[in-house]
Amino acid sequence: MQFAIGLQLRDVWWTWHENPDVEGTAARLWVATTDATSWAAVDWDGRSEDRFTVWQHGPRRLWNEVEAAHSWWQLHDRPGPERFGLTVTASGQSVWLDSPGRLVTVTD
Repeated sequence: MQFAIGLQLRDVWWTWHENPDVEGTAARLWVATTDATSWAAVDWDGRSEDRFTVWQHGPRRLWNEVEAAHSWWQLHDRPGPERFGLTVTASGQSVWLDSPGRLVTVTD
């Protein structure tokens, strides 16, 4: 999943923070653009399996982008890295899923 989402959000980094110093938060996921103009923080309280608190800031709605990339991954039968390929030519490169005719849209 991380590989597939990473292909679609190439200019984004993430880190998982266990036990942040935030009351009521057991873990926090940070997602941010490499130029530091947009970020999202996702808090988990440690009790509920399907309930999270999300904050976003900046011109990009990063958590929405992560959710869209996750939906794409599920829609395509949860492909692992072994199902992806890369074609490089003099005019550029393209990433594909299962065969060169099934291009994966990536963001710059």
